[in-house]
Amino acid sequence: MYHHKVKAHDLDWFLNDVLEDDHALAQLHFVDDITDCPKGIIITSHLNEQISFTFFKHQVKTNNVYTAYHEMNLYKNESLFIQVNFPFCTHNELYQAVIEDNIEAKSAMMDATEEILQQTIQQNRQEFLEKEINEALEQKNYEAFIYYSSQLKEIKS
Repeated sequence: MYHHKVKAHDLDWFLNDVLEDDHALAQLHFVDDITDCPKGIIITSHLNEQISFTFFKHQVKTNNVYTAYHEMNLYKNESLFIQVNFPFCTHNELYQAVIEDNIEAKSAMMDATEEILQQTIQQNRQEFLEKEINEALEQKNYEAFIYYSSQLKEIKS
């Protein structure tokens, strides 16, 4: 088994503090890719030529471990996603055992998709009702006009 070290020495106390806090541990999620995550940390071993520690929240990024520590303590109920990069991590059974599917990011994506779908359905319904109202007017069909107008009024409110 290989051991990897990170360049960010402040990371030691940060990780030890997290290990001692059961609530913080419950909010941690190890994932393969944090691209779609709202808040996360990337830890890279010194064997790679990348930055050893990066914390981000949305578009804000920093290499400061203290910022991540304070963010985690201020917003204790928010999930924190961690991606660890080290050589052969995809072959390491222990690391792979803690990797989770990115449930929160997938959930947020599903919510956004559902919202877009609902908007599309409502827009199509509105267009259909407007078309039916126009046809009812052209055919001088008072009952159809009242029916489709009331339906349109209902979805607009």
